[in-house]
Amino acid sequence: MNKISMLLTICLVSALLVLAGCSGDEPDSTGAQSESQETAPTRERTIRREEPVAELPPPNANEDPAKKIPRRTGQTQEEGFGLTLMVDGSSPEAFSESLELIASDSSPEQYRQLDSALRYLQVYSSDGWSGLPGFYERLNGMTGEEIIRRAQRLQQERRGN
Repeated sequence: MNKISMLLTICLVSALLVLAGCSGDEPDSTGAQSESQETAPTRERTIRREEPVAELPPPNANEDPAKKIPRRTGQTQEEGFGLTLMVDGSSPEAFSESLELIASDSSPEQYRQLDSALRYLQVYSSDGWSGLPGFYERLNGMTGEEIIRRAQRLQQERRGN
């Protein structure tokens, strides 16, 4: 039994030496992480867009305005009066033509605001839930400025402001 006790003691001491040697190789990462988390200042994460927003593609003659809101771009270099023109929502074709007329007298930024408002209202307002022809009819007679304000009001209501 003396030999067995001695062998067990040697194995135990060897195991302790190996464990002691291995534990010194790596720093205590959990302690370092908790300390850095406690001392690091908290900041809100913000995302900034540095690159310019891509231009919308030119109007496609094959777009069916009854199935999709036509994409247009503003065509003036300076701000125009296109957003003061009324939208004709009597039919999808008339709506598309009125958007072309508005785009012809609007800057790209002005028209981008209108396009964004139209797409927001299509998704989030109850007007857009019945399909595009009904959506166009509900916007009939409104100016581009009125459509933008309507979308802004809906956004504020949805945010609870």
